[in-house]
Amino acid sequence: MENPNITFVTPTLISGDRENVDVIAHELAHSWSGNLVTNCSWEHFWLNEGWTVYLERRILGKLHGNATRDFSAIIGWTDLENSIAAMGPSAERWSMLVHNLKDGSDPDDAFATVPYEKGSTLLYHIETLIGQEKFDKFIPHYFHTFRYKSLDTYQFIDCLYSFFADFKSVLDTIDWESWLYKPGMPPVKPDFDTSMVDQCYQLADKWYHHSLKNKFHKFSSEDIKSFTANQSVVFLDTLIAFDKLDFKWKHHLDALNTMASVYQEYSKSTNAEVLFRWYVLQVTGHNQEYYSRLGEWLGTVGRMKFVRPGYVLLNKVDRSRLFITLKNSTTATMPFARVW
Repeated sequence: MENPNITFVTPTLISGDRENVDVIAHELAHSWSGNLVTNCSWEHFWLNEGWTVYLERRILGKLHGNATRDFSAIIGWTDLENSIAAMGPSAERWSMLVHNLKDGSDPDDAFATVPYEKGSTLLYHIETLIGQEKFDKFIPHYFHTFRYKSLDTYQFIDCLYSFFADFKSVLDTIDWESWLYKPGMPPVKPDFDTSMVDQCYQLADKWYHHSLKNKFHKFSSEDIKSFTANQSVVFLDTLIAFDKLDFKWKHHLDALNTMASVYQEYSKSTNAEVLFRWYVLQVTGHNQEYYSRLGEWLGTVGRMKFVRPGYVLLNKVDRSRLFITLKNSTTATMPFARVW
């Protein structure tokens, strides 16, 4: 949580591999977008979170290169697609960037991935049209202009057009109506560098097809040796997603056991994001050896992000294991995460 001068973060970010820097960058970026400059109402919440995600990824780009920045953006784009899809019919009401809450709607209903990812993608799109070097000069101007103030989207646009007066024709090519007021995905998808995410998809696809043939001799620990933690997350998430198709990991336990033998570092990972997905993949495949592992681990974490879906999964595959987990971890779990 981005409290001014005293950011609170979960201990699960201290993973020993320095791979959760994106969250730290995000919360620190809030010192400018959200704390120094604030949206004037929840209708313009994207000015807080869209800017913060944009700055977070610019920091990642400086630290690790633009491929890493775009890799994070691709993950965000996928999260946005999934979030809007999960909204169902309500997406027509809640997936636009600027909301109209004058009808008395609860602002909390609008809280989703949309202001984060759709907002940051809009800024990425503007940067691409203007040019990064030129857009970089606008960033400090924006925060200086509105420091210690709150603003709405219209003031942001006025400031943008005023600063880039010579680029009015370029800014006019932006479909502001669609970006701000129409539901659904952004009208433009940036031309992301897909090199890092392609590696994840290709390896996951290889496991999928070899699992169908029950042939696993072409895999080794070298497959993931160069992966960042986020690449491992995408790789594992992709494998988990296969289970939602006409493919079930519980019918391919040999593949999961081979994977555990070949990629032993996953079971030893101290990165909560990676370890959780590794457990989810194994438990989704009804690999009973991992039921207790997931349960015991959830009892040490107590973080809603992992606890709730972890409990749901245990309840699905082995309800008795869920109750054992709950009995043993009640005191370690944060009160708001005690949902059963």
